[in-house]
Amino acid sequence: MMKRIAQAWALAAIVLLPNYIDLTSGDGDARMRVATPLTRIALAHLTDMAIVTGLFAGAIALLRKAPWWPRLRWAWIGLLPPLLFIRNLNLIPFHVPAAVIGAASAVWIGLLVLLGLRFPQAAPGLGRAGSALLAGFACFALVMTAQLVRATVWRPGPQAFAAPIPAPTATKPRLVWILFDELAYQQTFGSRDPSLHLPNFDRLRAESTLYTHVTPIAYRTTRAAPSLLLGRMVTNVAYAADNRYWVETRRDPHWARFDAGASLFGLAKREGVTTAIVGWYIAYCPVFAGLVTQCYWSNDDAQDRGPTSLDASYGEDVWFPLRMLAEQAFAPERAWADDARWGAEGHIASVKDLSWHAMKTLATSNADLIFLHLPTPHPPAFWNRRIAEFAIGGSYLDSLDYTDRLLGRMLTVLEAQPRWAATTLLVQGDHAWRTPMWRPLPGWSAEDERVSHGGAWDPRPVLMIHAAGQQAPHTVGAPTSLMYVHDFVAQQIQLLGGFKKSDLRNERPGRW
Repeated sequence: MMKRIAQAWALAAIVLLPNYIDLTSGDGDARMRVATPLTRIALAHLTDMAIVTGLFAGAIALLRKAPWWPRLRWAWIGLLPPLLFIRNLNLIPFHVPAAVIGAASAVWIGLLVLLGLRFPQAAPGLGRAGSALLAGFACFALVMTAQLVRATVWRPGPQAFAAPIPAPTATKPRLVWILFDELAYQQTFGSRDPSLHLPNFDRLRAESTLYTHVTPIAYRTTRAAPSLLLGRMVTNVAYAADNRYWVETRRDPHWARFDAGASLFGLAKREGVTTAIVGWYIAYCPVFAGLVTQCYWSNDDAQDRGPTSLDASYGEDVWFPLRMLAEQAFAPERAWADDARWGAEGHIASVKDLSWHAMKTLATSNADLIFLHLPTPHPPAFWNRRIAEFAIGGSYLDSLDYTDRLLGRMLTVLEAQPRWAATTLLVQGDHAWRTPMWRPLPGWSAEDERVSHGGAWDPRPVLMIHAAGQQAPHTVGAPTSLMYVHDFVAQQIQLLGGFKKSDLRNERPGRW
């Protein structure tokens, strides 16, 4: 009995692995992206594992009593490895063609048939070996269960903090740095679709410097953002259970703790420059606590590899992954649609929340450096530009339309402030629209297919800089690494620090 339970537990752990991998992997992606405890989601995954274990154990116990069990067991041995492999395809860090999967499955089943026909005396031994191997995978299930239990007690660092900043003079310089996640040059400026109008990007472009050939520094936000902040190419990241942020860089492939003091915000702290962050996807407030003056970060998106949501109830987070598992087996088209809807709903929550906090920060913060990392136009699509409302089932062009509208609201707030004439505004993407990533996933629309010309990828992100007082457009056509942003921001911080020191020197005689 215990052996059969162990086998069922192992099967449940492997079948459900794509749902909970982010809570148990060494990268700690879920921790790095979530500003609230993961207790309810981890408990939901543990509940799913218990339910699936019970279903497997009960089904096997019933089937073993059937007279045709020996033949069914061989069919089970033949089909189980390919099915488990297909179920976990999205965990493999490279693309596996369908032809390879089909060929490998055919070879495996063919070998079993050949063994059963040519060497029938070896068949019982092979069955026992397979049964023992599956029971041995209970060790894997034990480790995964322990990791999920540990996730229930994990607590994140601060989600927000704010120290008061004295009101500045109208002439005091300021840098506003806006990172629109996945803002692509090609679709925004390079070859804009005739159906898309971006008046606010065009207005800002008319008084800014636009870089037309920016070379990206990373394919993923978790590498690009820390690279920009450190000034070194980050090649891998991890977020430990004790909320320590670890990185590997191109210069040093060994793991080292992220040196927040060596970042741009550390430089700002040393220069006496006040800073405000509104961020998404990266644990900004825990990482930069003690360096940044004001901070807020959040992420309401559904888990990258699991149909759970921070905004759902415990019951929904238990039921929906099981429902998706059944739909993927028996109604793939419905599963595809449900997955797209679930992802879009979470992303809509992120966009709404962070857009509101970004606008509030721009309107009320007196910080010398304001950094906004926002989840737009990052997929999944969340907006319908034809009715100007949040909606499921849109396209990247719809998301660009929302981004343009948000930029317009930001410009309206900034241009009405006395410091606008002394404000430098930097607008960028961290990477372009990653069509190879999104095309095979739920949420890819017919319009996405059309405007991307079948998923063709242009890697250039947007980089546009409005210098304080600039009134005419300028274009830089030379190849420019996105890492230029780090050097530019560092220079601006030093200028802001120099202004502050000069201002203090001017005030000193009056004080004394």
